[in-house]
Amino acid sequence: MRVELAQIGKKFDRNWIFRNINASFTSPGIYGLVGYNGSGKSTLLQIISGFVTPSEGAISFKGGNLAVEDVFNHVAFAVPYMELPGEFTITEAIQLQEKFKPFRPNWNVNTILKDIDLSTHADKTLNQLSSGMRQRLKLALAICSESSLLLLDEPCANLDARWTAWFNERLATESGDRLIIISSNSQEAELKLVNQTTLNVSDHHS
Repeated sequence: MRVELAQIGKKFDRNWIFRNINASFTSPGIYGLVGYNGSGKSTLLQIISGFVTPSEGAISFKGGNLAVEDVFNHVAFAVPYMELPGEFTITEAIQLQEKFKPFRPNWNVNTILKDIDLSTHADKTLNQLSSGMRQRLKLALAICSESSLLLLDEPCANLDARWTAWFNERLATESGDRLIIISSNSQEAELKLVNQTTLNVSDHHS
């Protein structure tokens, strides 16, 4: 897959968040997005996902004759502000994810629960989990899904050192031929596996 951004800009009301972003992201590879808080990293990641429309410029997806409206079939997204249905149990949340986006080989409900050390909590509702537990569940659902475009926004938020190490280990084993873009506030641990260019969104602040 190849994602190309041409003169991308986004504004809210009359205020431009960023303008004139030109970039290409090609699989396989892990890219970084950095910038200060409020620079628009999360917004740009949502534009790349196809869920948000830029105010100016164009985004194109190449590979398998992809159109913007079809991208959701190929993308997995994990962001701190994304809330999972709190009344679901952990098992139900994983099962629901699998219905909409199959998991990569060797991953299923039981292997995911074991990998994120939540087997003994499988029947708890998501409302009963700590922020760290919810974050590693969201990451596992995204990383282990069968997707060619993986977008991660501040993935190590709410993770301690042990689970930050797990994140990098799991991302390394499941990177394969995928296109992965990680948005970060320049956290070294989050960007450890980046092997392609890093785009600083702050450089395009209007």
